[in-house]
Amino acid sequence: MFRSQENILRCHALHYLQMATELLGKAYAWRSGPTKLTHRASVKFLKSLSSNPKAQKRLGYEGQNESWTHLLRKSKPLAEQIEDLAPALAGDNPNPEYPWPPDAPTETPVAFDFSIWAELTETAHGRQFLKLVSALFLDAEAYL
Repeated sequence: MFRSQENILRCHALHYLQMATELLGKAYAWRSGPTKLTHRASVKFLKSLSSNPKAQKRLGYEGQNESWTHLLRKSKPLAEQIEDLAPALAGDNPNPEYPWPPDAPTETPVAFDFSIWAELTETAHGRQFLKLVSALFLDAEAYL
């Protein structure tokens, strides 16, 4: 997902990932009508998958309850970190959109080495998370 787009700056790729996962979570939350506006939507969506046998089957984990549970458990902290990249949630911390801290910026996204980048691209659970996100988007209508 990220490595195939070497020319995209890390801050842009992380911003796209944060926005895309947020919107996927919001689409899931809104499937039965309007809900409270929040940037915290993707973790709730991932949690909902744990009790969704249809999703488990469609994503290739039918009959693999332990593997399915492990995947979702390992994905939750990454999803939380990605949610926290939203400027409204990041506060004075790094975010891929705007310089920070907001009141007296000293850091810019383009020059910052986001630690989550290495976790997503260089660890097995990070790559597995990205694969899960890709699969969810490819078949989104099945979950929404």
